[in-house]
Amino acid sequence: MSTPTWRVRQPALTRSGLTLYNMGLPLLLLTLLSLALPDFRQLQNAQNFTGQLATPVLAALGQLFVALVAGIDLSVGSVVSLAGCIIATQPDALSGICLALLMGGLVGLINGCGVAYARVHPLVMTLSTATFLQGLAYLILPIPGGQIAAPLVQLANGNMLGLPYAVLWCAAAVLAVATLLYHSRIGLHLFATGGNPHSAYLNGVSVARMVVLAYVLCSLMAVVAGIYLTARVSAADPTMGASIALESVAAVALGGISLTGGIGSVSGVVLGAVSLGLMANGLNLFGVSPFFQGVLTGLLLLTAVSLQRRRHIGL
Repeated sequence: MSTPTWRVRQPALTRSGLTLYNMGLPLLLLTLLSLALPDFRQLQNAQNFTGQLATPVLAALGQLFVALVAGIDLSVGSVVSLAGCIIATQPDALSGICLALLMGGLVGLINGCGVAYARVHPLVMTLSTATFLQGLAYLILPIPGGQIAAPLVQLANGNMLGLPYAVLWCAAAVLAVATLLYHSRIGLHLFATGGNPHSAYLNGVSVARMVVLAYVLCSLMAVVAGIYLTARVSAADPTMGASIALESVAAVALGGISLTGGIGSVSGVVLGAVSLGLMANGLNLFGVSPFFQGVLTGLLLLTAVSLQRRRHIGL
């Protein structure tokens, strides 16, 4: 029997979530800022921009894991702050990094178990964790400061053949996350868990374990972001990650990643983070108050989430 002519064929949904809006916004902002601000085109501003962009990109890549399983992690900023405080108070960089990564894995495990097994809402679970970690950061380092090893500082602020190390940090993280999501069974299971948990379970996917793994990976990426940020500014601050949780969620939403799970891409995260970074850089050059930048980020997040619709993918 032939298909009725009145039936409209629906466009196939992809897992990426990318649209012309997601891909065009960074290009539009780049063009407008280049034309309106001569200082934007200066080499020094480009170097500052790439340095500032690395932290939100690293944190947003972690937030991607959680968003794929229909979750959200508000403890990302506190993990960044605590990781910096740990590194700044250790006698050598290696022990500080190891302790920070251990802390990140433990925090992700607690968040994941709370959400997957105790059935605590992700907002409540991660907000509680964030509050606890923020207090712990103040206990470890009450005031900004600390000692950061010179090699670690150079690893964040140096360059290779004119290419800032910040770009290399982002490239390495993007490659690692993309490999995990697109070339491993773990990535397939994460997409399946967020797309349709019941169907994934019936097909042998351990849904609870995937949720826990997503939160662990998110916290570990937040630690990496904290390591980079601490090395970049050569000091730690118990509040330096305060805005990163909101920025990471906003970057994910602007990149077309569905907060209801199952849809998203690494390229979308990068595009969303670049859009936020360009707006922040442009506002700085225009002399706009940094407090207004927080307001704008919140409005962008609200707009991006409001435009999303509940979508399912078949696996």
